Amino acid sequence: MYCVNGKYFADLYRNKLSGYADWRDEELGCGFYFNAANIGPYMSLDETCLSNGEVWTFLTNKDGHGGQGTLAAAIPGTKSDEIISILIGETGKSLRRKVKEVTCDLSPSMMLIAGEVFYNANVVNDRFHVQQVYNEAVDEIRVDIRRQLIAEDNARDKSEPPVTYSNGETMRQILARSNHTMMMAQNKWTDLQRHRANILFRHYPILKAAYRLAMELRRIFNMKISPTKAMGRMNDWYEKVMSLGNNNFRSVIKTFKNHAPTILNYFRRRATNASAEAFNSKVKIFRSQMRGVRDRDFFIFRLVKLYA
Repeated sequence: MYCVNGKYFADLYRNKLSGYADWRDEELGCGFYFNAANIGPYMSLDETCLSNGEVWTFLTNKDGHGGQGTLAAAIPGTKSDEIISILIGETGKSLRRKVKEVTCDLSPSMMLIAGEVFYNANVVNDRFHVQQVYNEAVDEIRVDIRRQLIAEDNARDKSEPPVTYSNGETMRQILARSNHTMMMAQNKWTDLQRHRANILFRHYPILKAAYRLAMELRRIFNMKISPTKAMGRMNDWYEKVMSLGNNNFRSVIKTFKNHAPTILNYFRRRATNASAEAFNSKVKIFRSQMRGVRDRDFFIFRLVKLYA
């Protein structure tokens, strides 16, 4: 439209107009980015893959609401020792004492970083990651049953047609198509999903019991109760899960009990890691718009201009 060559203008913006060369020497000279002005009382910690398996750790401020003032630190890698030394070296005790809460997923390195650097803050595990751990165990039961049916189907006489149920599907098809249904609340099921689930639960009571406990865990997280009351309800829930007697749930209960303090911290302010996940989505969308990350440092520069 303006009779300007697009590639020439992009190179000119990168090398001259944007100030990227000076920024790279001053801000990214040590291999990471940090902005103390964006440290606030409520922070989020998460990791994101930029390109070719290269993972960066992002520290974001919830008060930035995904815009200017959100990105506080971008550090390559996920090694807790390195990230802890960088953050402690860049921030004084008074600034770190200012942080009251840090949300993260169930990653041990992220929890260690949050606890060591922001020693005065409550470390909160994201409730959706906690629920996902249990949902994955339920899905493993579904997959195990389907594998058993596949083995039986391969051994049966092929001259006989497979058994179909009232919805016109075989049990293998019902199990394969119930993946998302098992993760949804019943009031969100369609008539087809409800019919399929009723057939599945009638033939496999273990899946019905596991699904009910998944919904009970969701109800506990939806309650506006204190961490003490939540601990009592979670202990009752643990007993119900263990009574199912399935080995897939033993590791789930062990994970929950090992991280009980950080899981229960959710009930203080009902804070989640949704802001960090939303920021990760913005990074991925920006990466796709740029057709990938050809120049990593310039990509970080663009993110800093947009979100820091």
